[in-house]
Formats: sequence, structure tokens, C-alpha cells
Amino acid sequence: MGFLSVIPRISTSRALYHRGTGKRIVHTFSGNPHRSHGLLLPPVTSFNVMPSLYFISEHCFSFRRFLSVVDHEPGSNVFRLSAACSMAATHVVRRRNGLLQTGVLVEFKRNSGGIGLGVTQSREGRRSWIVLDQNAETCTVHLKQVNVIIPGGENFKPEDVSELLRQVELLQDQTRLEIAWEKVLSCGKLVDLEELALVLYGSTAADKCYGAYRLLTTCPFYFECKDDSFSPLYGPRTVEQVRQLRLHALGEEVAHKKFLDFLAVVKTAMGLSFDQKPNRGFWESRSEFTVYLESLKIVALETSASMEKKKSGMQVLDALGLGKNSAGAIDVMIQIGYFGVHENFDLLKLDLPTCFPEQVIEAVGIIKSQSPQDLDEDNRVDLTSLKVFSIDTENPKEIDDGISAIKLPDGRFKVWIHVADPTRWVSRDCVIRKEAHHRGTSIYLPTMTIPMFPVELGWHLMSLRQGEYHPAVSISAILSEDGSIAESFVENSMICATCNLSYEAAAELLARNEDFELSTLHEAALLRSKWRNSNGALNDYMPKPSVCVEGEETMDPKITIKLQDASSPSFVLVSEMMILCGEIIAKYGGEQGVPLPYRCQTPNVKENKDAFSIPEGPARIAALLHTTAQVDVNYLKPSQHAALGLPGYVQFTSPIRRYTDLLAHFQVKAALRGEKPPFSPDYLEGSLVSVNEACRTARKLQNNTERYWILEYLRRQPPHRAYQACVLRFVNNTTAMVIISEF
Repeated sequence: MGFLSVIPRISTSRALYHRGTGKRIVHTFSGNPHRSHGLLLPPVTSFNVMPSLYFISEHCFSFRRFLSVVDHEPGSNVFRLSAACSMAATHVVRRRNGLLQTGVLVEFKRNSGGIGLGVTQSREGRRSWIVLDQNAETCTVHLKQVNVIIPGGENFKPEDVSELLRQVELLQDQTRLEIAWEKVLSCGKLVDLEELALVLYGSTAADKCYGAYRLLTTCPFYFECKDDSFSPLYGPRTVEQVRQLRLHALGEEVAHKKFLDFLAVVKTAMGLSFDQKPNRGFWESRSEFTVYLESLKIVALETSASMEKKKSGMQVLDALGLGKNSAGAIDVMIQIGYFGVHENFDLLKLDLPTCFPEQVIEAVGIIKSQSPQDLDEDNRVDLTSLKVFSIDTENPKEIDDGISAIKLPDGRFKVWIHVADPTRWVSRDCVIRKEAHHRGTSIYLPTMTIPMFPVELGWHLMSLRQGEYHPAVSISAILSEDGSIAESFVENSMICATCNLSYEAAAELLARNEDFELSTLHEAALLRSKWRNSNGALNDYMPKPSVCVEGEETMDPKITIKLQDASSPSFVLVSEMMILCGEIIAKYGGEQGVPLPYRCQTPNVKENKDAFSIPEGPARIAALLHTTAQVDVNYLKPSQHAALGLPGYVQFTSPIRRYTDLLAHFQVKAALRGEKPPFSPDYLEGSLVSVNEACRTARKLQNNTERYWILEYLRRQPPHRAYQACVLRFVNNTTAMVIISEF
């Protein structure tokens, strides 16, 4: 049987075990086994040759890799081995002594990490050994923890391990390994540790064999492990492989130097006082630090990124001895000055665009230099003789609307709501309009404003600034004696903004009754409020805080909190006029058949009656707001809006800061020209899905940011300071939601 004649003789005096599983690989068979060169095999016949091969593959793990070179003559039971297989089989014979047994020198992985060297003492169960290491400490080592059996280390004394290690350190010369590689490469064969030690050092002593093994593990450029058993075999790499590995190692060395340089600068910055720390500009100007900073930012903000992108940041945190998590990364970024002490991490996590794309900036430049044609120039009504008030927060950036009023000879009021006309400057297909769609809304934070339109447009060209002539869409109404709409008009206009007032300034003028037109507006607003209340309107007069922060990049920024009283005369005046505008636009759209985002809400009578049992004030308002139905949108026709007490309502007065209003402007302006509206109901519905999501994100960001600065303001107050508060409702038996009157 030629096939069996090359199988090496393996002693059966003791069991052999697989390195990984510990399974016995040679054992006595029941029945009448046939013996061939010392290996026990089942009988081989013309019908069971292949099962025998499978048996060898399963149980002779040292021989398993050579089965692929067996030649089978078709139609016969003859199997032949190639010359390469015979050479490999010789290695199996040579490695016969590389078995894990008592008294051999082994390298192993410690349970606590690191590498140990010691002598096996006795077996501990089926898969573990007791090993006495170089420190004369007894270790229990699992078979999987054994890296290699050191040739020449049979019957080695544990007390000689330390001396062996000292000798091995003297043998670590990588130039020797390169010379050995060239010799082995020319032969084109596999070598074991004994053969390699002979080439390297001219000896197969234990220290030389282990020295060869250490060289191979610390310098893997030249040889590749072909068999990772207890007595490994190595093959020389090709010249190209060696070249590629050297280049890769050089790259890693350069990267490691950059890492150490970055780490040194980080440690220096962390040790500086707050005023001396470098700012974000310094870090971003150092291109060699970009990889580490971006990786740290990813870890800090917990963004969904691959582990490869987080790797550099994790390395920095590990080197600094900090937790490899978001808190650790944020701590580092603040301590080095990249993040401010009061950094808005909600804003960073959302990754909202704070700047505009280059193509948008270019489009704005063209509009400023080449004013586009006004499509409505011929049908604009001249209303420049009217006194136009614009009432908003102090120093507003975007001024969307203005209001006017006169008293007619019959005693009725005629009021105008003049709304900025951004479609005069921006067309439907313009890149600026598409960017506004992407943003959805302007975002107002205590520290900054993120506008929907570029500043040159939204804050200047489009806004109704005092003393300037502006194109507008003017919505007017003649009010009946009860406050309902007797007549209404929607028209393109040209106006002159007369007075830009803050809410406080307007309230003061109303209190002193010094401006007739402003007082007329207030009377009309009160009449409208009375009419809406008679229709079941819910007036939200909940106080609202206005938070302003200056010097947020410093340790102790200035925080100013003003309470905006929604029940003040100036607030009531503005809100009633804006609501009136929404009602008129809904009425106009319904009459003209214009698809618009008509906002609607069904009444909730039963629960509202329960809310009215609560004393008048913030608690009642909170209860009513908590029980009102959700606002819906109909894109075909106006429907009742219960909370506003209106038969229909469309948001129209903030086209510079709110995209839904801008869409309504495109639709209404087309109808005024007698054209077909540019957007279908289906388009409006689909388009506003992403817009509404952007608006929800903006509201959440605004609320979270305001809350942070209010809490920071409270943190600075004396610890025992008392606050006046009102209980709004109970969340559960032990927790209540309250409103602090001051905020």
C-alpha cells in the first residue's frame, strides 16, 4: 500500500492531543486493527479507502495540510503523493518531539496579558498544564494559551529560564534574520525553529531556537508562519512581499511619531490655564492633527461612524488614561481649548449647516448686482402713504411684517398686514429657494442665529427696514362691529416702513396713548380677540422667556433673561394681526381654489370644560394646551381651527424665516397674476414632510439651548434663594411640573 508507506511512525505509548481542542488524535481501535509503520488504522479495502482518508484528515492534524497533494488515478484505488508532500512528511517526522509533555520549555500567554516563559510540570485536566515560569511562579495554562514549544528545551530547569532570556536578548539582531531569509529563499523550502536557529546562529540549543522565534515575532517582514502548531513551520516571503511590509512598517512608524507629537501638544494644552489655552482656530490650522481631532469629535458626539474612524480618538483617550467614551472625549476637547466650556453639543450633534454653500453665495451676489425683474411691478398698489409699524423683539435680524390701521368714517376699522415679498428676489427654481427648503426655518439661539436665507438677502434686501421702500404683499380687512371680517383684500404693494419698535417700546407708547395709529391698531386687535373668543378660541398668554448670552466662549458669559408677557397690549396687538392675516389668506385660497398648507384643528369640548375648573392663569392655559387636539394640515381647502376660533388659517407672515410661509407666497403670488399655482397639493404634502421634520429639530434645539442657559443662570444664584412658582400639573403622585414666574 504505497499510500500508507509514507505515513510517519508515531509512538502509541501515550495519547497525542490536538492543540486547539485537546481532543485525543491517536488511540487504540477496537476490533482487529491493521498496523502500518506504527499508526493504527482501520482495515483498508477497495471500498473503504476514502473513509480512511477522512479518518486521517480528522485525527492526524499534523498531516491534514498535505492531503491536497494526493494524486488519484481515475478508475482505480491507487493514491500517490507528490515530492512536496514527501518533503513535508519529513518535517512531521522531525517534529515528532514537538509534543506538549512534562519538562519542556514553552512560551505562553498569561491570563493577565503579556507573555510568559516556563517549564511544564504536569497536566491539569485534559486541556491545561501546570507551568513553572521564569519568576518561579506556578501558572495554570490552557492549551490555547501555549504559543510554542522551544526545541532543545526538553528536561529544562525552571531556574535556568532567566539566564536563557538574558542570552536571547543578546541574539536579537535583525540583520541576521535578513541574511537567513535570503538563504532560505534561494532554497525555496519550509523551515522549523531548529533549522532557522542553525542558519542564524550555527546551533540548535534552546536559547538559539527561542532567539530565532523572538526574531520572527518581532520582525515579521521576512518569514510567514505556515503552520501555527506548537512546533511551527515558516516559509520565506517573496521579495515583493518584504518590500510592501517594510513600506507599511515605515508608514506606521511615521504615523506613530505624529501621534506622539499630537499627544505632547495635547498634554501641554491641558496643563495651561483657561486664558492660555489655544483656541479652535489653532487646532484646525494644524493639518497633521486633523485625523485625531476629527476622531475625537466623532467619539465625543457619539455619531454613527465606523470603528476605524473612532480608532485614533480611542488611542488618544487610552494614552491619556481617560475613559474611551463620549464623556472622556468631551473632557479632552474642552481641556485643550477646542470646545468651549459652554459648547452647544446639541448643535454639533445635529450637524446643522451654519454657513451657506458657495453656489448660494454666488447667486446672492448676482441678485445684488443684477436686480431681477419684478414680475408684479405693474400691479403693485402704492401704499407708501400709510404709517407702517413693525413690532418685534429688540434688534431683530429678519423683519417679515408690518401693520397699519385707520378708522373709517362709519366707525369701522380697516387694517393692513404688510408681509415682506421674498419671491420678488427668489424664483421657484433658484438655488437659494432650494437651500431654504433644505433648512426649513431660521433657528434662534441665545448665542447665535442660523438664518434660512443668506444674511445679505434675509436681513437686508428682503426685510422691512425702517425708512426704506419695500415691495410687499399687503393683506387688508374692514372689520364689522363684532370683529368679524366684512371685506378683505390681498394685493401686491409698495410700502415704506415707518417705525421699527420693540414690544416694550410699543407697550410704552400704547400706555401713554401718544400715537393715534398705534392706538387704532390696538383697538382693532381687542375687537378681533373678543370675536375669536366668542368662537371658542384658546388664548395662549403663557409667559415666554427670552434668553440672550454674550461672551459664550468665556468661562463666565453674561446671561440676560427677559420675560415676554404674552398678555401685554403690544403682544396682543401683533398676534391678533398675524392671526387675521392667516384667516384672510385661507379665505382667499379657498375662493380661488389655491392649494395651500391650510392648518386645521378639531375642538375637544369635554376635556376643555374640565380644564376650565382650574383657576384662571398659567395652570389653566397649560391644561387647555395639554388637552387640545393635534393640528393637522389640509392642502385642498380651509378647515376649522378650533384653538384659534377661525374657519380657516394659513401661516403667511414669516416668509423670510419659515419655509411653509414662503411656499404659500409662491402659490398666492401666482394666483394674483392669474397664473396656475406652481405647486400641486401632492407636491406640497411631500415637500413639507422634510420641512416639518427640520422645524421640529429646530424647536427641540432652541428649547434645549434655552433650558441649558436658564439652568446655568440658576446655578450661579445663591444656593438658598427662593423662587415664586406656580404648579401647572402633577406628572405623578410625587412629581409636579411648575413654572418659575421669573423665567
